[in-house]
Amino acid sequence: LSRRSPAASSLINSCHQQPQSNQVMGFASIYTKATSVIFGIYALQMILIPANMVTDHWDMPSTPGMEFWIRGHGVSLLVLCYLSMHVPTAVAAKAAFVLSLGIAIVYPFNAKFGYLTPGLPLKYPMHYVPEGLMLGLTGAGLAAVMESPGGVKTA
Repeated sequence: LSRRSPAASSLINSCHQQPQSNQVMGFASIYTKATSVIFGIYALQMILIPANMVTDHWDMPSTPGMEFWIRGHGVSLLVLCYLSMHVPTAVAAKAAFVLSLGIAIVYPFNAKFGYLTPGLPLKYPMHYVPEGLMLGLTGAGLAAVMESPGGVKTA
């Protein structure tokens, strides 16, 4: 028999909870759909025009290597958007919150503050767009998770 940590058990149990209907979980449902639309638009841009993801936000040219990684990430984002529309709202809201927080940390705020990748030549005011979007989606995600069954659980 395998043993699970309390944190892993809590996460697994929260994913298996009976979801509330979308009528009861109004904000979480709206948040999940809005997040899917926003990340879906980004994903399509990443796949179709990856060079723009570089040149719109940074004062540097795009390279084939960058475009390769950007396209690949776009595919994974599209799959996440699809899945979020096909799982219970409570699960989708939690996943969208974690995605928004994670993206905020490793992309726009890392670019701004340079804690993982220092020295990126950012283009403002354009780079305010992902900063504002990720801050807004993360804050709204916290509210959506709080509305979800079980809310935010701490160990």
